[in-house]
Amino acid sequence: MIKSKQLDLRALPLVEWTGEFAVMQNVRQRILQILQERGQATVADLAEALNMAPVSVRHHLDILQGDGLIRVDGVRRRRGAGRPQHVYALTPEAILVFPKNYEEVLHHLLAVLEEDFPAERVDAFLERVAQRIAREARLKGPEDALLDQVVAFLNERGYMARWEMSEKGAVISLVNCPYAGLIAQHGRLCRMDVCLIFHLLGGKKEPVLESAIRDGARQCQIQVPTLVPVAP
Repeated sequence: MIKSKQLDLRALPLVEWTGEFAVMQNVRQRILQILQERGQATVADLAEALNMAPVSVRHHLDILQGDGLIRVDGVRRRRGAGRPQHVYALTPEAILVFPKNYEEVLHHLLAVLEEDFPAERVDAFLERVAQRIAREARLKGPEDALLDQVVAFLNERGYMARWEMSEKGAVISLVNCPYAGLIAQHGRLCRMDVCLIFHLLGGKKEPVLESAIRDGARQCQIQVPTLVPVAP
């Protein structure tokens, strides 16, 4: 799976910003769109398409290259005299900045499953998804280190997770719900997350969902029985 650098790629299409900063961001967004459409382009190609001076285009290209979104993909010889021109193309990470339709597709996929199969079958299907994700994560280590790894794994996927000890064991808190637009109609996704944590922790201790964002809580809290001793 492709992982981006520590960059909020979602911040590129900043339609809510105004002023010069928004204009600069929109130029870079347009450069990415041109490269997506054409596959490759030189500074001269982009300057013509954007009706901008080449020096300004180079400034934006330097920023996009520094962010890991474009790369030099070769050179193009000029006709007659003149230095060869760099040809720019998107990196694999750049695909993350373009619009996605995951949420709508997932909604319809779940709706079809819920219409065509009994609830037990749908839950079993989602547990298999959780098992598959956990298997690919390959987390290992002692229990307290494993909890840290689980939280790091969840945070890479946008959960804004943390864990702390309680009298009953570890409590994993999820401040953000990655399925916020779906959870009202497909509450069983919460169960999938609980299953995911269960399998990430080795499949030995059954977590319990104590509170959920879908029910109006500020965060999901998942109780995990643990052998880690509670500090006095």
